[in-house]
Amino acid sequence: MSAYYTPPLNSIPDDIRTTEEIDHAIGALTSHVRTVVEKCEQKVPASSDRRKFPPDILELIRAKNAALRRASAYPTPEYRSRARALQREVEARVQAFRNESWSDLMEEIIPSHQAFWKITKALKTEGYTRIPPLKRPNGSIALDDAEVAECIADSIETQCSHVSPPDNIAHINSIEEEKEAELIGIHKPGKPRDLPASYRPISLLSGLAKLFERVLKTRPSNHLSGKGLIIDEQFGFRPAHLCPQQVLRLVEYISEGFKTKLKTVAVFFDVAKAFDRVWHAGLVYKLYSLQVPDRLILIIQNFLSNRHFTFRHERTHSTRRLIRAGVPQGSALSPLLYSAYTNDIPRPTSGVQLALFADDAALFFRSRRSIFRHLARAIDEIGQWFRKWRIEDASKQFFVIAESHPNALLRAAVAYQPPPPTHFIRRPRNVLIDPPDALTAAVDSLNDVNDTHD
Repeated sequence: MSAYYTPPLNSIPDDIRTTEEIDHAIGALTSHVRTVVEKCEQKVPASSDRRKFPPDILELIRAKNAALRRASAYPTPEYRSRARALQREVEARVQAFRNESWSDLMEEIIPSHQAFWKITKALKTEGYTRIPPLKRPNGSIALDDAEVAECIADSIETQCSHVSPPDNIAHINSIEEEKEAELIGIHKPGKPRDLPASYRPISLLSGLAKLFERVLKTRPSNHLSGKGLIIDEQFGFRPAHLCPQQVLRLVEYISEGFKTKLKTVAVFFDVAKAFDRVWHAGLVYKLYSLQVPDRLILIIQNFLSNRHFTFRHERTHSTRRLIRAGVPQGSALSPLLYSAYTNDIPRPTSGVQLALFADDAALFFRSRRSIFRHLARAIDEIGQWFRKWRIEDASKQFFVIAESHPNALLRAAVAYQPPPPTHFIRRPRNVLIDPPDALTAAVDSLNDVNDTHD
């Protein structure tokens, strides 16, 4: 690397005292790293599927290309017809070869194969789908790429702040540039594609900013994990803690209740836009409560403040926007900060269990009686905590979800209405609950005769 020219690092003073000197040092380091990376990177040729084709298909492709060149040079009907016929034959042979290769792979692959789970994930993924025209809040439609980018940027700005950005954008220095994020939208499964809020914002940060975040993350992570400050109920964003383990905990709790004939009731919570709604002042307060070193808190506070973003759609970018709330999605530091922000969630007493995984929470309790009384108290405590720390619960009732579920059996079960209770009354034999009118008249006549004789 010494053969290439790089900006002189010896120009950085050892004793930095002013913000201008900090900006100069950051700029020199950034320029140096970028130059070295550009000089040292190697170009890798793009892979081609043609190398994987058998010789007969490759020969057919060469014949097709020759026919196309001949038809272009001498556009006679005969040559053009021959070229089109070869094109159709090549497409059919290539498609047949790919189908055969896929069938062979499906027959040979086993769960222990290295590519098994990659193929499973690829089959479950919808793939890339263009964002359709979006509906604005005023009812108008965003059609072209620039309008779509602005529309989603407006939606993200609304989610992260209720304050409009300033009209005049001030000049930013080198340090502030590292807090500029380029956002892309990932469609949320099950959400309508024509609404801006249906796209999850993912931050694309600079390489140096991500490196700084990873270095910074080790300090508060060592403090919180080393001292055991993260509550045991949180299984998200922690090493050696997975979602299946949390689910297994709930399943075992229910199974133990079955053995002792105890009923188990669970209530599930889902936080709306968890990362986007983190209250910065509340997060700083909680970091102080967790006894995180003051210098780290000041760095984190500066890391979150005065952040800006632009939304990228295709090859178009939105205007620059200001973020006043939330932690950036896609950042290495954000999961740890969110865990610290929710670490003081109320832990119920009287036997009610709490389970957390990232932004999902569940309360469950088993007993022969008084289940709902205990759960209601725990739900009220968590509800008050949500309101205090500006967290929105997006949970829906089971029946609200089931009414629109694609499973017809589940929809039918929810829509079922039991018949009136009288439908289940079984009439005893030889007993007329509702005698006919003629028989009623005869019985009344006999009663009158008996009354007369009496």
